[in-house]
Amino acid sequence: MDEDRATAAHVAGHAVVGEVMGFECLGLTIRWTEQHLGVCRWPAMPETVFRQLQFQSYVPSDPQFEEVKNWVVQRIKSYLAGALAELRVTGEYNLAWMTTDVNMISVITRNIFGAKGPDFDEQLTSEIYYDVDLGVEIEDLTRVVQRARERWDEQVQAILTQNLHWVDAVVELLLEHKTISGDQVRSAKPLN
Repeated sequence: MDEDRATAAHVAGHAVVGEVMGFECLGLTIRWTEQHLGVCRWPAMPETVFRQLQFQSYVPSDPQFEEVKNWVVQRIKSYLAGALAELRVTGEYNLAWMTTDVNMISVITRNIFGAKGPDFDEQLTSEIYYDVDLGVEIEDLTRVVQRARERWDEQVQAILTQNLHWVDAVVELLLEHKTISGDQVRSAKPLN
């Protein structure tokens, strides 16, 4: 397995599907460390999303709630794309990295799908348990990742398939330069 290519594919998947979802990619970086880490940078979350994250400001009857829910679903799809694009290279789904990705928005996800109303889906909320040995609360996102995959994997896979040449072009740019701008991501999109 080519770990450099797998890492590049992961972040390229985030970038391309993120662009399709409306998240302008600001840049991509891959760091060749033992963890083979990569980062896809997007603009800061909208104020309404931040308010839901910090204060759980909106309830399902508020018009802002739908806006935040749409943002969360689009971001989850963008996160799913990383592991699915990496899967093409490795043949294995990188659950650990996907869980790390989803952790970035787990509180917002809980504040949307954990709210009583038409969008309630307990499986999209993390489980929190107390680890007696460590003496701390632990957040387990396993069921969130599984439920997100059940709900949106097929849609994300279709977006990746439709944009396969774009993902591959971004991967090659990353392998060559290790850091690329959002403009380079967009300029790699084939003209159809």
